Amino acid sequence: MADPTTKVVLLGTAGGPLPSPLRSGIATAVVVGDRVLVFDCGSGVTRQLRRARLLSSLHMVFLTHLHSDHDCDYFNLFLLGWPVLQWNPPVHAYGPGPAGGPTALPADRPGRPPVPVVHPANPTPGLVEVTAAHVRAHAYDMNVRMREAGRADLTSLLVPHEIDVPDEIGARAPDLVAPPMAPLVVAEDGDVRVSAVLVQHAPVFPAFAYRVDTPAGSVVVSGDTAPCENLVRLADGADVLVHEVFDDAALGQRDDDEEDDWEADQREHHLRTSHTPLSRVGAVAAEAGVGRLVLTHFIPGDDTLADDVWVKGAGADFDGEVVVGHDLLELTL
Repeated sequence: MADPTTKVVLLGTAGGPLPSPLRSGIATAVVVGDRVLVFDCGSGVTRQLRRARLLSSLHMVFLTHLHSDHDCDYFNLFLLGWPVLQWNPPVHAYGPGPAGGPTALPADRPGRPPVPVVHPANPTPGLVEVTAAHVRAHAYDMNVRMREAGRADLTSLLVPHEIDVPDEIGARAPDLVAPPMAPLVVAEDGDVRVSAVLVQHAPVFPAFAYRVDTPAGSVVVSGDTAPCENLVRLADGADVLVHEVFDDAALGQRDDDEEDDWEADQREHHLRTSHTPLSRVGAVAAEAGVGRLVLTHFIPGDDTLADDVWVKGAGADFDGEVVVGHDLLELTL
């Protein structure tokens, strides 16, 4: 029998940094009793948590990687949710450490002038420095509100942690981002355990998928990834796999405003090597032996494809239940 106190809530289901007119930015909540674990903080996550009546129970936050569509509202969650979250115990946030400095960045375009490096003193910061930079950027707002409105010190309400990837795994950016590895336990809270693996989202590093094990069952959140053996290993036998997906028809498309084919070629290369097409996502779920496959992080995110097209595509290689994600959809374990 399903446990009504343990559920998955799809807060936002759009893929990519350009805001969708129909879907909120990517974010997923796993609710275990009175504890809410949030995975990624895309655009609008604070509003979506309020709409789902979950903000006051925020317990932990996990970022899969530091692409803007996954972390743009990470600090805003606390800055905007401050009036509610100030009454909570500190929220622990987990995510990537530094990527490795300038050598971790993709190479410049051949035959073109070098691309300037933003913030050369620390061009690939991890979650701790990202958090500190947000605090510095919003110092005026925080100083005013603590004095004028009597708010609790926001810096004491958020505790960032960087996931330590063991050196012996041999991972590095921008190419060897997801060598074979066993899952790492990231956080444990009583009967809830969260584990992570590196996934194939080059050149971004580190990029993680997460698994939540609870007494009622297990949930895996893929983050952004191409089909990846690490993810299959992490998701082995899970009850629910929340997995990104893109429409195969996105390959080979060209935009009229692109200067030449190089930009389109780069976009197609990124989709092929760092994301999972509809034609393959079902095979990933089948190999992992999961019970339910939940599609999210849709590309395109404008609902040009009907739900039954997504279901048919994913179900071609997967005998379990396929769920097409929509914002605020709730799934009980």
